[in-house]
Amino acid sequence: MRTQLKTHSSGSRSELHAFLLPLGAKPSLPKNCPATATWVGDLGDKTGDCLVLRGSDGAKWVACRVAKKKDVQADDIRIAAAVARKKAESLGMATVCFDFQSIKASPPFIQAAAEGAGMACYDSGIMKENRAKPIVKKLTLCPVPGGKENRAALKAGEMAAAGNLFARDLQNLPANILTPKEFAKRARQVCRPSTQIQCQVLGEKKMAEMKMGSLLGVSQGSAQEAQLVHMIYKPKGKAKGRLALIGKGLTFDTGGISLKPSGNMWDMKFDMSGAAAVLGVFHALSKGAECPFEVHGILGCVENMPGSNAQRPGDIVTAMNGKTIEVLNTDAEGRLVLADCLAYVVKKVKPDCMYDMATLTGAAIHALGHLNSAVLGNNQKAIDGLIKAAEKAGESFWQLPMNEEYRDLTRGCYADLQNIYDAGQGAGTIAGACFLSFFVKDVPWVHLDIAATAWHGPSRPYMPAKGGRGVAARTMLEVLRG
Repeated sequence: MRTQLKTHSSGSRSELHAFLLPLGAKPSLPKNCPATATWVGDLGDKTGDCLVLRGSDGAKWVACRVAKKKDVQADDIRIAAAVARKKAESLGMATVCFDFQSIKASPPFIQAAAEGAGMACYDSGIMKENRAKPIVKKLTLCPVPGGKENRAALKAGEMAAAGNLFARDLQNLPANILTPKEFAKRARQVCRPSTQIQCQVLGEKKMAEMKMGSLLGVSQGSAQEAQLVHMIYKPKGKAKGRLALIGKGLTFDTGGISLKPSGNMWDMKFDMSGAAAVLGVFHALSKGAECPFEVHGILGCVENMPGSNAQRPGDIVTAMNGKTIEVLNTDAEGRLVLADCLAYVVKKVKPDCMYDMATLTGAAIHALGHLNSAVLGNNQKAIDGLIKAAEKAGESFWQLPMNEEYRDLTRGCYADLQNIYDAGQGAGTIAGACFLSFFVKDVPWVHLDIAATAWHGPSRPYMPAKGGRGVAARTMLEVLRG
């Protein structure tokens, strides 16, 4: 979908004109609109309520309710733009004009409008023969002057939507198609057209040479070969710094020998959502998303199966950094994969800051429900920056504590570490982060546990309640804008 800024609406009959109507404000509509008194009582008072108006000459408008002017937030605009896009799709109209005349079109609102309209109408039926194709081809925001800041906001919104949708497509693919090798293939396809991005893929032989015993232990029960993808984005001109994004890419997780219950096990195709978010970010970077940093994207793509060669509870493996790990539960496998990914980044990349994102713990749901993702780390400034970026993107993160007492619970009896706390300690989400903390050395590090939000969460006009949600892709794009 193309987007543009205009100082006025063209008023074309093929264009659905969407008006923002703040609660309590007097509508200001074109002369050929139906009289306000004939319809205003039918428009609801909640953000996202809308009403289609029809003129005698065949013209159509949609009135979109938002909060009072002083209370309007970016997500109100995101929701209204998504509603307008959906109405245009249902009416078979190819263009939407989103009218800001009742509310100042600030850059955050411009970005939110592009995001909401861009993410709306996504069909999660990725393998359906009759998967819905979008009708709307163009979004116009008016009256909005085309200054540099406004144009940058519009592009940021476009890129955020593109990254989110790309991640959702990956999430919704089944594990028999999106194998580790297929994931790596798609990463290469993302990087290939861009002169600013390089991609290297490590197979199991190379990982064994690098002594990634923690990651390879997870993979050994599967017929699918594990892959470690390393993407490198370099900006034009001098880089502001070097950042690393690391994604857990469990293309399917049975739990291994510590087998999961059969109910809803099909959802374990979503256990690669962290890697999907990272690749969604690189998709946006390949399309021209703004980023002044050198960015390294690491995807640990593995399948966890209970094959005859699968690792057993009680096995001890050695990670790339030399730490030995007693695997008490083979279903706590994501941290084993990320351990080697993090150690690899510390040794090979040496970033100024690194962010890992993973559907790491079901305990995150018990702690936060489906309304917030968990965030932990070793650098408060980086954590605060991540939370601020998430708020701007309309994604919610909540910080959980991590200190030496929690870390000590991860130390093992027969090896340096154990991959879960002893029974009865609780704090499963904190346990996962504490385990990972032993692989980051002194590099500033932020851990995003998105298990509670990756495929379940509040329904929005731009986001379904179930299925891949592309969580963290938009937040990380905000971080990368600097």
